[in-house]
Amino acid sequence: MKAEDRLPPEELSLFLKLHQHLMVYVAKQTGINPSIKTASDFLKLSSDEKVKIRDVLYKNMELLDRFVQSNPFSFTGEEMDIVEYWKHYIKGAFLLIKCTNEGAIFLEEKDRRDAKAYLVKALTTPFEWMIPFRPPVKLDAVLLPFKGRIVYDGLLKTYPIYIGGGLSRSLRAACDDAILKYGLVTSLPYAGDEKAKYTDEEKLTYYLQTKERREEHFEEIEELLRKNPSLLPSYHREMGRANSRRHAQLLREIGIEKGWFAIAGDTIIASGVGREEVQKAVDNILPPDKRSAAYLFQLK
Repeated sequence: MKAEDRLPPEELSLFLKLHQHLMVYVAKQTGINPSIKTASDFLKLSSDEKVKIRDVLYKNMELLDRFVQSNPFSFTGEEMDIVEYWKHYIKGAFLLIKCTNEGAIFLEEKDRRDAKAYLVKALTTPFEWMIPFRPPVKLDAVLLPFKGRIVYDGLLKTYPIYIGGGLSRSLRAACDDAILKYGLVTSLPYAGDEKAKYTDEEKLTYYLQTKERREEHFEEIEELLRKNPSLLPSYHREMGRANSRRHAQLLREIGIEKGWFAIAGDTIIASGVGREEVQKAVDNILPPDKRSAAYLFQLK
């Protein structure tokens, strides 16, 4: 993974400072662990001990209000604003569906009709190093808003349950559905009035982007085409895009090293030296309402 899947170092230091001192405050105020006096003391605790302190906070969020009001560690006003915004946390069970260069995609483990997918930044360690299996992986986490992004609080519980086969495909499909319905949520709180609105063509393009999605959503693809036959040119264009790499390899194998080609679905329908030449051929071959079915690619 690239560094973009984690917080930048300066922001990471700020987040850790604020969160660790909040945990120190909770431990001292509630008496759950009176020996905790500094962030260093908190860091020495086991994961289970840290989780106990963390869970006390989320059972009594007045502690966060008191922390902000009293500001016991003399943080700046901007820093206190960050902590106060943690009221918009999300705590619960998630499924880590995929690790990307921008962060991990967490899907809420709840009724699929309401589940949302979140793009979550890692802290010091990439998520793919922390999970026991290849995604999807079930985990418990607390998601927090931080400087326009979503992070987790550093305390992640994963379940050693391997999810494979049909269930894995079903969960990835559920995540795609959540993104199509609500968008990929990248900040908290979620703005319900900003739900993603996708046209049938945008949905079709999304489903056709990768081989995995095409396999997982073949029923949705068929339903979209049945309901709206005018999408067929878009379908053939996107399938042409998907097949162009394989055709480029086949062309190289027979000795063709450069040129432009137009492909619809899995069929090359025109070729030439330049793009304009190929586009003109497409315009001559296909009727106006079918020309968008062609995907042009260059072999070089």
